[in-house]
Order: sequence, then C-alpha cells, then structure tokens
Amino acid sequence: MIYDTVIIGGGVVGLSILRSALLDGYNAVLLERNPNLCDGASGRNSGVICTGVDAPSGSLERALIRDSISRVREFCIEHNVPMRECGSLVCLWPWDENNDNNTIDDEHDEKKIDDDAIMPPTETSSDVSLKRVLHESHIAGDKDAALLSSETVLQLEPSLSSNCRGAVHIPGEIVVDPWLFPVALATHARELGMKKSLHSGSGENNIDVIQTGTEVIMDASTFDAERGIWNLVTSRGDEIKTKTIINAAGVNSDLLQKSASSVVREIKPPPFAARPRRGQYIVYSAPLDTNESDSYVPVRPIQPVPTDRTKGIFVYSTLYDQIVVGPTAKDQTSRTNDEIEKSVAIELAEHASRVFDRTMGSSSVPSDTNFDQTVVGEYVGIRPGTSERDYQIHLCCRANFITVGGIRSTGLSASLGIGRHVVQTLLSSIVSRSDDDERYVTSLLKHASPTPLPDLDSLVEQYHSRGDCTIAIEGHVYKVTHPLTRMGWDARSGIASGKAEKNPGIPSIGFFGGCITPFPPPLPFADDVALELVEYAALVACLCNSSN
Repeated sequence: MIYDTVIIGGGVVGLSILRSALLDGYNAVLLERNPNLCDGASGRNSGVICTGVDAPSGSLERALIRDSISRVREFCIEHNVPMRECGSLVCLWPWDENNDNNTIDDEHDEKKIDDDAIMPPTETSSDVSLKRVLHESHIAGDKDAALLSSETVLQLEPSLSSNCRGAVHIPGEIVVDPWLFPVALATHARELGMKKSLHSGSGENNIDVIQTGTEVIMDASTFDAERGIWNLVTSRGDEIKTKTIINAAGVNSDLLQKSASSVVREIKPPPFAARPRRGQYIVYSAPLDTNESDSYVPVRPIQPVPTDRTKGIFVYSTLYDQIVVGPTAKDQTSRTNDEIEKSVAIELAEHASRVFDRTMGSSSVPSDTNFDQTVVGEYVGIRPGTSERDYQIHLCCRANFITVGGIRSTGLSASLGIGRHVVQTLLSSIVSRSDDDERYVTSLLKHASPTPLPDLDSLVEQYHSRGDCTIAIEGHVYKVTHPLTRMGWDARSGIASGKAEKNPGIPSIGFFGGCITPFPPPLPFADDVALELVEYAALVACLCNSSN
C-alpha cells in the first residue's frame, strides 16, 4: 500500500492535519514515536483558545487562528467536547505600566499606530496600552471587542484586585478541555480511516490510521525522485511507502527536516532555529461548594497586555473550576527539561497574589489560611518556539516534504486552520485525487456525521474504574496526558462533578453608557485575512512550478 501522506507527530496539530487529510479523501496515516498521543506540548498547554490578537498583523499565524476560531464552536458541539464560551479580559495592572509593552518592532511597520489617532493627548499611558489592544483586536477581526472601565471589570470579575486599571473584553475566546479536544480529532480520524478503507474495498480494515510508539528512522529511509515515493523505515522494523511526508514533530520539527535534508539533497536545512520555550503553571484547587466561593473564581481568562514576545501570564479557571496561573515564557536549550523551577513557582504565586489581592501559594510558599484555594499541582510545557515570529510552514515540492514548525503557543487555537491549510493548500498541490476520491468526499460531506465523544460523566467513571489514567473509546485506549484534565477528573470537580452543565456558555456582553447589552456573535474571519490566505495559496503554487 502506498499512502498519499504520512504525518509525523501526534500532537494536536498532527492530529488535525490527519483528520483534514482523511476528510479530503486522502489515504493518510499518523506516526507518533511516544506510546501516547499528546505527550509533548499538546499535553501541557492552557486549554484557552485565543483569537489571534497578539499574533503579528498579516502573519500566517493570525490567518490560521482566525480560520480555526470560526469553526471551533461547531467542532466542539458536533464532537461533544466541553467548552466555555466566555471571552477574555486583557487587563492593565499598575505593575505592568512601567513595562515596555507598548513598543512596536521596527521590522513590522504595519503594526505602528499613531497614538494621537486613537486617543486624545490628555489620556494616560494606561489608555494607550489598552487602546492599542483594542485596535489590534479590531484589525484581527474581533469587531465586538470593547474597552472596559476598572469599575465594570470588578462587576464582571469580583475576585480580582481593585488595582486593575481597566481592560479590553475580547468576546471570541473560549476555554476547552485541553485533552478531549485532540482526542476528538483522533477518534474522528480513526472513524474516517475505517470509512475510507471500507469504501476502497482494500481489505485492510484493521490498519489503524494512528500508530503510536512508532518512530521514523530518517537516516535509513529513502526517496525515489523518479516515482515520487518515500520508503520510510520505522523503529518497529516496518517499511511504509508514501507519496508525501508532513513533518508535525513540534519542538523537534527542525531536527526532522535537518535529518531529511541529509537524505534528500532537494530538501534544504530548516530556515529557522529552534528555541524551546518553557511555560510553567500553578494549579489551585476548586473552591468549596458555597455561594460565597463563586466570587473567588474568575469566569473569563485574565491576561496582561501582550508584548511582541509573549501573551504573558494568564489567570483563569478551567472547566473543572481549578484556578490556573501561567504560563511563563523562558527560552532554554533543552527540548525535554520540564522540571519545576522553584524561583518561577514563587514568581507565579506572587503574580496570582497581586491579581487576587490575597496570598496565593506555590509548592514552596504557603497560601492564605483563610482562603480555600490550595496548590494541587504544577506543570511545565515545552513550546516549539523558533527564531522567527511567524509559523514556519514550508513545502519542498521536489521531495514531497512539508514542514509544519514554529507553532509556538497557539497550536490548540490554530489547529483546525492549520489542518485545513496544510491539506487544501499544500498537500493538494503535490498529490491529486482520483475521480473516485472526489465522489467519496462528496458523499462523505453530504451524508456522514462524526460519532461524538461519549458523555463526560461516563468517561470520568471509566477513568476511575480503570485506575491507570486511561479511557477506552471505540476500542482504542487513550492515556489522559494533560494535567488539567487529569486533576479535574481525579477531584471530580467542575463539569466532572456530574452536577454542572457540560458546555456552559457565557453571553457576550457590550458596554454602552454603563449599560450591559447583548453583543452579536463576534466576526470570526475578517475579509482581509481571507484574502491573505488566497494570496498565500497562489504564491505557493507559483513556487512549486518554478524554483522548487
């Protein structure tokens, strides 16, 4: 059997690409070297789906986030993935006012803003910071983003310190279960793989489109340029033939491309340098089940004014009513060191203490004895940062090799957009579908609906009864690799308590003259961003036909 494509990497991005490829009728398989899916950055993220406000204007990253956010709600509903549509608050604090958050990189002239054009000269630096965020939100497509006074912020989130100077409300941001989202991608991909196999009548119905514990030995693999076929050798001793390779190896994507370039000279060494970036988190327990405790948990993610380098440290509640503080953003040389740093834990606890105006502890700092939120866990995620500020998604046409790198901290947010872009723009330019494949895709889109995930209560019960941090869905065993899901299920808190609504929606809100009024749904995909994608696809086609 010759696959149309092999995806290397079993994180949320790789799984989304696999699902998109199968939806478009390609024969695809995903290989993950670890025994479990989402055992890297995708198993250590925040679970907050952002709208791309902090991504550079005109970047591929922002375009793919906007594409993704336009379909996330439908995906979660269709696949029974828990979510909270709550929006977020970008808050300005007095300790941030002296930071250089307002600096605009000279290399990105399109982001320069004339201060006088967005505020009167008499306004303060606080107004400048927040109005810049508001301006970028509107450019990104969040037309319903609104500037809030400090008084309104405290009405919405009474748990916050009164030191808040004001905020920008971004209504389109969503909190999801960070582990069940990629698991839904995996279960749908496996379902599509079975349907594809039955349709083709290949008799290979037992071939799983997701193979874990399988590493590609690139040095032993070969590429037949005349036939356009890769012969991949795996750590299991198998050989897999494929027309294309999609490198979604996360923090190791540069190493995989470098290894491939040593095998096939048409593949150039990666044009980006990997900069693994560690993000550390503290997780506090759910509040006691009292009416008074409701004011202790922020409904909306609380984030600082972002800089060119990072979105900053968030404070937010998960779907399981945990309070999470993080992540930090520290570059390191190690791609695997995820040990908790005591000094960073103290920094996170101090940040949380300022935001809540009460003592929040860490593993080495005790919490306020009069406050019931105690530390239940800490974790570190290694994000695939690079030397560049945009995604590093490249196609080598002569060797049928696609690299999807530099996805940094927005992989979950952009995953659906990345999957569609890689398949429909890049893969489709080097692998054509047969007429039978076209008919199959048409039939699939018209008549096939995905099987949603089982009810959360049944998954939590199964998790506890199995006792090994795993669940089984449609005959496949998945290990719960994300700390936030695992902690929530262990404690049976929030939506895992069996008492809460599984997809609690918080109505979007607008503020006019001090009144709270409903907002229309946020604009999910700005016209200028859509145009950018079309132009990018045309550019790729030109490059494939000429230089590569």
